[in-house]
Amino acid sequence: MIDINSLKRVYFVLSIFSFFFLNSCTGGGLSMTNFDYPLLHENEVLRLAGNYGKCMVLNEEYLQKAQKDGYRDGEALCYINMSNISVSIGNYKKGLVFLKKAEAILQNSENQALKAKLFQEYGQLSKVTGLYKNALKFNSKALYYTKKCALKDKRNYFLNRVFANRGDFLYDAGRSDSALIYFHRAKGVINTPLINCLIAKHHLLHTGLVDSSKLYVDRSLELIKKDTILLDAQQGMVYRVAGDYYKSQGGYAEAQFFYQKALNVFLETKRAYNIPFIYQSIAEAYKGMGNKEKETEFESKYLDAKAKLSDDQNETVNLLIDKVLAEKENDVEVFKLKLFAGSAVLILMLVIIFTLNYRKMKNKKSQLREETTILKNQTELLANETEVLASKVNESFSDLVQLAKRNDSAFLSRFQEVYPDFIEKLLDINEDLSGADLHLCAMIKLNFSSKEIATYMSILHKSAQQKKYRLRKKLNVPSDQDLYVFFQGLDS
Repeated sequence: MIDINSLKRVYFVLSIFSFFFLNSCTGGGLSMTNFDYPLLHENEVLRLAGNYGKCMVLNEEYLQKAQKDGYRDGEALCYINMSNISVSIGNYKKGLVFLKKAEAILQNSENQALKAKLFQEYGQLSKVTGLYKNALKFNSKALYYTKKCALKDKRNYFLNRVFANRGDFLYDAGRSDSALIYFHRAKGVINTPLINCLIAKHHLLHTGLVDSSKLYVDRSLELIKKDTILLDAQQGMVYRVAGDYYKSQGGYAEAQFFYQKALNVFLETKRAYNIPFIYQSIAEAYKGMGNKEKETEFESKYLDAKAKLSDDQNETVNLLIDKVLAEKENDVEVFKLKLFAGSAVLILMLVIIFTLNYRKMKNKKSQLREETTILKNQTELLANETEVLASKVNESFSDLVQLAKRNDSAFLSRFQEVYPDFIEKLLDINEDLSGADLHLCAMIKLNFSSKEIATYMSILHKSAQQKKYRLRKKLNVPSDQDLYVFFQGLDS
């Protein structure tokens, strides 16, 4: 009979053998430099050109390479890109599936740029599905990780979109005054034609600074000439905003010229969702020029394009998405075969050893099965408790919102129960904060806008803005930092 110590020694030696064998199958030579950066660049070129099918194939090929090499961050990046493609063609459910896969992989990752990109995509998905407050929350997480990145990674991972998207989300939240700050931050990361035309559009629609709008229109048009990508959807957006500018100034002929250039780009890059509206803009330009015939022609094209949905490309991409999801299941089977080949000797020797020691190990096996059953029950119990906890958190948040809306005196004390560390951290910054200050901080923490704060506290909108300004001074928050982001950061 072989004693238990001999068994342990044999098991240890064979485990070391299996470890080195399996690792020899997975390489481990991929990195941000030779995997992430090239993929991001190729993906961006295809995405902006509207080649979604080729874009999906590219990420599928890179995904197989990452899985073969055991490069988990690379797998996550591929899933994030696939989610972006899915959302671009309107397949939001599959976009969410890919993001969840990426998030599971990145739980223990140290790649801050990749985490920022993940939550940026979560925010974008929330926005297109109408969940504007969720979009801002996910964007706050993306901002948190973006701040930890070097400028090189911000540019390579196109994290300028985190700032640009926040500006876009702030419009939906009714906070257009803050949007311009984030557009300029995006411009500080990568000075693209698109971000310049967004700034131009902001001045045109929200500040009334026509000269500033013209300045940024001209800059975006100048940057297009230097763009290394011959044709992409960004050019179409620049031409469209240029057309909007000239139409607002009564230059209908110039507007029609730029709208036509935008239409050509959108047709080439297959941006079907932009085409109906550019037809409408061209019709409006011809109306301003007094050309009734052309106005009617493009108004008809607008109605036809809006009613017609071209699904050919989308079906192709969806088939590719289904293929990737199916192949992921096949990869599991392939891994099992590799595991079997690598540990065949180990299994054979263990069978012999356990046969010789069957009687000695019988009781231990029985005990192990009982412990496994107990652990499984505890795991299920913990999962149930987690669901209950999540439900309670959501209920607590809803209760707080209702108390705030009623301007209930119990609001602040209830808030402190739900967020016990938040008030303490504020007082660490400034111990002289009044109860009214803390009440306002709590409402901002819950993402109430200035307009909502004014309504529920029965004060003027201007008074609410002044209170926020004084609060910023008391907490030493820089003027270029968003208060909402600052408060979200106190929990990190």
